[in-house]
Amino acid sequence: MTMGLDWPVMLQGILLLGLMAALALSIPMFVGVYVYYDAKRRGMNAVAWTLAAVLAPALAGFIIYLLVRTGRPDLICPRCGAQAAERYAVCPQCGAKLRRACPACAAPAEPDWRVCPRCAAPLDGTEEGVTPPVRRKDRGLKRVLVVAVAAPVLMVAIAVGCYLAQPKGGSASIQEVTLDEYDQLQPSETVRGSVHRWLDGLEGRTDRAYALRYDLPGEYEYENRHYFLIYVPGGGNSTSSSFGMGSGLFVPVVELGLDEMGASGSLFCVMATSEKVPGLSVTLGGRRLRCEVREVDYNPTTFLVYPDYSQLQRDEVLFLPERITVIKLESTGEGSSKVVDSTGVTDEDTLYQLMAAIDGGERLGWEDTVYQDMSGLDMSGGFQVVIEYQVREQYLSHDAMVRLPVFEVDGVCYLVDRRINHGDNFRRMDRDFYTMLEGLFQ
Repeated sequence: MTMGLDWPVMLQGILLLGLMAALALSIPMFVGVYVYYDAKRRGMNAVAWTLAAVLAPALAGFIIYLLVRTGRPDLICPRCGAQAAERYAVCPQCGAKLRRACPACAAPAEPDWRVCPRCAAPLDGTEEGVTPPVRRKDRGLKRVLVVAVAAPVLMVAIAVGCYLAQPKGGSASIQEVTLDEYDQLQPSETVRGSVHRWLDGLEGRTDRAYALRYDLPGEYEYENRHYFLIYVPGGGNSTSSSFGMGSGLFVPVVELGLDEMGASGSLFCVMATSEKVPGLSVTLGGRRLRCEVREVDYNPTTFLVYPDYSQLQRDEVLFLPERITVIKLESTGEGSSKVVDSTGVTDEDTLYQLMAAIDGGERLGWEDTVYQDMSGLDMSGGFQVVIEYQVREQYLSHDAMVRLPVFEVDGVCYLVDRRINHGDNFRRMDRDFYTMLEGLFQ
């Protein structure tokens, strides 16, 4: 059993927007830092060029800076690595000769000059020991370019990932009941006791919504089912409530909107079908409430859940079907049948034995030969087991009823478990089960 707070969907969106904003800001930040220090080394106006590079749209200022800076090379002394300039004749740090100098006035001179432009002294001959300054290896530019390319790509990847990770649509049903109605509709005394103890232990704060959640893997349905029992102090008997399944950032969300009526004697039973465990969002009078959701190992709602009776001892069973009707059929040929007799079972011990035998039948996967030629499979005769989890005499068929055909093929007893909607719903039954059904008519 776990308990925690369901984060509002808005908070998830804020986190994602924060991540996207951080990625978007990383580009001008890296560009600004690079331009500032690079311009400063080259003797350019570092502040002005930094502002131009950061504020100009579409990196236009950065591109202009890269074009302009080529006239102001970033040079270093080849001996000590100290910063140098084109006009330096010697390195100011180690004294290394960086350029040819006039022997008369020591002014810097180009290698092909014949006369010094400063003092007109002849410049014949080649000066020994001159090592021209070299360009600094610009590793910073590579990093900036990587960020400039990687950040947008990463933002696109996140956007695509969020789109693909969005939960598939689901459905949900809701039923509001009073506490007295809940006690009447909840078939399990054990569950009723647990729910009342949970309610008695709540703070009952008007800025909170409280819920119990039970998750049921999708064995009998295509999707997983999730059951919420929700208590909202002051939210009962709402005159205009809203309810539905919304789509959060990463998970679907059960959304419940209520008027603030001041009535606290109601519970909301919710059944949601979705691939992922949904979050819960509750608003009361337009005000979003913080939801305390506790995960439990039992179904706290009044919606029926099919337990696996073969895995339960008789004293562990929380509830049983109210009635099982077994219809005896006789084959009339060409795959059709006629009703011979029927009998109803309401004794709880017999109900348990039948349900345990049904759930204990060997589930056959798609690789079994029984599925290979369904059109030629003779399912006539045998029995039909009608399970009524709740008896509703006025209906021939309803949502709390399921009909399971039982038949024999080549001496093998099969049952089609129509509670399972996957399609691979055949069970191979023991001969004792067939004998049990026949014994009900003796």
